[in-house]
Amino acid sequence: MVPNIIHFLRFKENNLTFVDAVCVLSAFKNHRPDKILFHTDVESFVGPYWEMVKNTPGIVFEFRKVILPDKIFGQNFSKSFHVWHASDVTRIRILMEYGGIFLDNDVYVVQNLNKFRNFEMALGWDDNQCIGTQVVITNKNARFLLLWLESYRQYYPDKWYYNAGCKTTEEVLYKRPELVHRVKLLFGVHMLVSKLYKKLWKEWRQQYTIHLLVRHRPYLDKEHLQHWPIFDEMNIKDYPMTFGEMAREVYGIS
Repeated sequence: MVPNIIHFLRFKENNLTFVDAVCVLSAFKNHRPDKILFHTDVESFVGPYWEMVKNTPGIVFEFRKVILPDKIFGQNFSKSFHVWHASDVTRIRILMEYGGIFLDNDVYVVQNLNKFRNFEMALGWDDNQCIGTQVVITNKNARFLLLWLESYRQYYPDKWYYNAGCKTTEEVLYKRPELVHRVKLLFGVHMLVSKLYKKLWKEWRQQYTIHLLVRHRPYLDKEHLQHWPIFDEMNIKDYPMTFGEMAREVYGIS
C-alpha cells in the first residue's frame, strides 16, 4: 500500500553534519528504498558528509524543491517556531502527494520497514502519549492525512509540539484509532537520550527506528556541557556509548 520511497525535509540548511549522514546511510543500508527524495529550498547539499552520502554505491536520490510556507489556513506561523511548524505542515503535504516513508533528519533506521508498508498508515504512538511525527509510513490517500492537515484550521503558534502531535491525537485518534496502525515503542520516538549517550544499550537492534535526539543531550547534564561532543568520523571511533556502535555500523568505521 505504501511506495518504497524515503523522504527527508530540510529548510535553510545545505550542509550535512556527520549525524545527518549517518541517518541517511542507515535508511539506505538498513531499509533499501527504491529512492530517497530530499525536499529542500536549497539547490543542493555541500560538505564532506554529503560527498560521502552521494557517492555511496547503489544509492538513488533526487532533490525536490519546496518553499517554506508562511501561513496555514490564513494564519501566520509562529515567529519562534516558524521553520519547525512549517516543516510539520509540509511533511503532511509531501505525504499526501507521494506517500512513502517520512523520516526526521535525526532518525536512525535499524531494520527494514517493509512490514509496515502493508498498512494504510503506520506511526509511533506509545501508551499515554501523543503520536510521534518523526517516523510516518503511509499511503498518499490515507484517511488520517487529510484530517491531520485539517486540524491546523485552529492553529496554536506558541505551542511547540501541540499542533503536530497532541492536537490531532486528542481530536481525531482518540475517537478513531483504527485510522492508523499504532506502533508502540519500536519506532523509538520516545525519550531514549540516556540510553543512547550515557550507556551501552544492548537491545537497540530490536528497534525498527530510533529518534536520536542529539540536540537534547545537554538536558541530561547541563553542568557538564563539555562532555557532549560534536560527532565526527574521528571521535566516533572510540565513543563508548550506544550511538557510537550505531554510527560505526553504517558509516563503515571499524
